[in-house]
Amino acid sequence: MEQLQGRRHLIPSHTPRYSVVPFRGKPVVMRDGKPIPAFCYNYCGAMEWNGAREIIAKFAANGCQVFMVPVRGGVEGDYWTTPFWTDDGVFPEVTAAEAEHYVGEMVHEVLKAAPDALLWIRFGSSPPKRWREKHPGDLLLNSFGKVYEEASLASDSYNEQLGRFIENAVSFCERQPWGKRVIGYLVYPLGEGTTQLTCDGYLFDRSPAMQAGFRAFLRRKGSPETDVPDDRDFHERGKTRHAEVSTDGKKLERIPRRLHWPEPHETAAERDYCLYMRELTARNFRTILAAVKRAAPNKLAGIDAFKQTLLGWPLVARWVGDYQTHGGAMHPVSGAFAMAELLDIPELDVVVTPHDYLHRGMGFGYEGEGIGDSVVRHGKLMFMEEDQRTFSLSEEGRWNYLKDMAEAKAGLWRNLGSSLSRGYNTYPMDVCGPSFFMDDGIQKVLAARRVVHEAAVNWPRREVPCIVMVVDDSSVIYEDFTIGYQYLAVIHQRLYGLSRCGVPFRLHLFEDLARDDFPSCHKVFLFPNLFCVTPERLELLRRKVFRNRNIAIFGPASGITDGRRLSAEMATALTGIPLELVRKESPRFVTIDRFDHPVTERFASRLDYGDSLPYGPLLVPQEHPHVRRLGGIQWPTARDGAGLVVREMKGWTSVFTCAMPLPAPLLRELARYSGTHVYSESDDDLIFADSCTLAVHSVRPGRRTIRLPKPSPVWDLLARRKLGDHLAKLTISVDPPQTRLFYLGRGDPLR
Repeated sequence: MEQLQGRRHLIPSHTPRYSVVPFRGKPVVMRDGKPIPAFCYNYCGAMEWNGAREIIAKFAANGCQVFMVPVRGGVEGDYWTTPFWTDDGVFPEVTAAEAEHYVGEMVHEVLKAAPDALLWIRFGSSPPKRWREKHPGDLLLNSFGKVYEEASLASDSYNEQLGRFIENAVSFCERQPWGKRVIGYLVYPLGEGTTQLTCDGYLFDRSPAMQAGFRAFLRRKGSPETDVPDDRDFHERGKTRHAEVSTDGKKLERIPRRLHWPEPHETAAERDYCLYMRELTARNFRTILAAVKRAAPNKLAGIDAFKQTLLGWPLVARWVGDYQTHGGAMHPVSGAFAMAELLDIPELDVVVTPHDYLHRGMGFGYEGEGIGDSVVRHGKLMFMEEDQRTFSLSEEGRWNYLKDMAEAKAGLWRNLGSSLSRGYNTYPMDVCGPSFFMDDGIQKVLAARRVVHEAAVNWPRREVPCIVMVVDDSSVIYEDFTIGYQYLAVIHQRLYGLSRCGVPFRLHLFEDLARDDFPSCHKVFLFPNLFCVTPERLELLRRKVFRNRNIAIFGPASGITDGRRLSAEMATALTGIPLELVRKESPRFVTIDRFDHPVTERFASRLDYGDSLPYGPLLVPQEHPHVRRLGGIQWPTARDGAGLVVREMKGWTSVFTCAMPLPAPLLRELARYSGTHVYSESDDDLIFADSCTLAVHSVRPGRRTIRLPKPSPVWDLLARRKLGDHLAKLTISVDPPQTRLFYLGRGDPLR
């Protein structure tokens, strides 16, 4: 029994065992084999209170039973120094009184408001001030001489002491009277799976620790030793190239810059650096997760990383408005690629990331920065940090804050509906005080949402046919380390095409296709960045995708390299469409102007898509009797060509596009052609769906018809009433902004 401020609260006499296990179609947190409440709140004002007591009390009063508590820094005035790692090699065995300000104070505030609460504990991974002072050569150093207050991942001292710090912090929590309440420990590296140097817009860490580690890596690899690449040299070498050959055999004396997909030998040194960083990233993750499990083997371990949804992320541009500085691709030079293997680390239970900061407002979706569909498929909990700005605290009108109660209601229900439909969990989270959720009207919405959220744990979830965007995160090491193409092909494709096509979508890593449990119901596969294709990869696609009347949609550089050289040979073998490699770059605009094919016959007018960003080399479709042109494009030297083509293959359909991103109407018709169910014909409705959940988020007024895959009982979860027993469609009136959330199935879903 635990005594707290004069009241006694029943907690287990033993240490509970927490696990993440598949339960009715999604990963669920279990306590001794039983699901815990799904709804959670996190106040994360790292070194301040500023409204925390009041907002914690409000969430508790509305039924919240799970809270996340941060371990705060501030020892000796340093933001990153906690009492659990204070100096080089110093990890004090802290008393409860000594740690009260840094963690215990908020725990006790939570338990005062919610006496039976369960807890998550979160903390960072940055080294303390005194360690930084004693290890200057182990700190990140960019090519222009800037030293960061973050350790290089090549630092052996940092890696070893990081594990000891985490063990010390976790062991302290486990020893406390409230330790049995702790579900697990979540670690938030400052770069969230990338490095601070790359977040600042730069590429290569040139610290002494990295230089030594990189040379050792090259020796192990059997390659000549060399320094870490330099940003300035890399960019300078990319400005001018000579004696390239065009398709007509003429010499081009000067190409102004490196092409987006260079010959692999041109970036061999940079690719070696990326591969070494990938080793270090894996070491860092394993150090963090293993340390948690050593100190608390019955608790869960999680990390903020796996941001493959954000390939091409213009972080500096979006956060501070500096589009001139930032062009560096963060993922390859941070070692944040080929991540499917790391999702299978046994000690990993939870991936926790914020929801995407790009377009959080009305008319857009709710997507994690982490690639949640892969996380779920690997059996881990996808925990979405819902730091949704609102009129209650807008941070000066930033990040598409919800401007009034109508937007708050529509946005918060959208966020839950999207999460439930994909097997995720989501939790309201405050970055700073007083709170995004302090308003009583917002609290009323969240209280109603909690009831649905916690009931949904027991709903029998299954996947439904979706458009799957297959993200090849290994592709990033075959580019020129700029972000423009991936921003269009991955981020814009999701924001402006997939989310608005009237068909649910999923985002999966390429390696997921090899899994035995990959859903066989999906019939449309979009490959925006499958640049490198090997015989082994081609064989996997033939087994898992090129069958069952599926449609495979290939982006402009699909198969452009086998990892050794650029050519059109593998691209042609991949797509079944004759392609020619042209060593030029070009903006890409495709006009759909042929309407004699089932994919295009429903279009009322021509449809244009593409962007002014020039990139190359080009893969140019060639004429072939079995290849149908659906759209045209104008290439360099004003040559007209086919920009969108389709070929019926044996058992599947191949589509090749010369431009990205694809518009919503085209995606909808490709889905229809495959036999995938289309829920909505409107480009204005966002559809989130699985077998038992359907959410419709709308910003345009009027009546809508939402067609269901099959007749079903339907419950309106916001109105808490049954709409009918055998409904094949829903007719809804939209008073925007609006989100409707429905349950499809028998039995009261909220019972």
